[in-house]
Amino acid sequence: MKTVELQIEDTNFDAFLTVINNLKDGLIKNFKVQDFDNIIETVSDEEQQYYKDLITNMSEDDKQISSKETFVI
Repeated sequence: MKTVELQIEDTNFDAFLTVINNLKDGLIKNFKVQDFDNIIETVSDEEQQYYKDLITNMSEDDKQISSKETFVI
């Protein structure tokens, strides 16, 4: 069995689904639709706690990204 990944423009999506549904019987075993425009990446509880601890344990010097003297536009 092979897996194929396709990216379809929103304007052509309905036509693509029509084609896929017509081919599904006997040719395509399964298909899944993912909307990459609306994906929100999440982190595990352990990773969330790691970052929380990291920020909590930072010194004030570590939290400063730049001073007025070094920032020039």
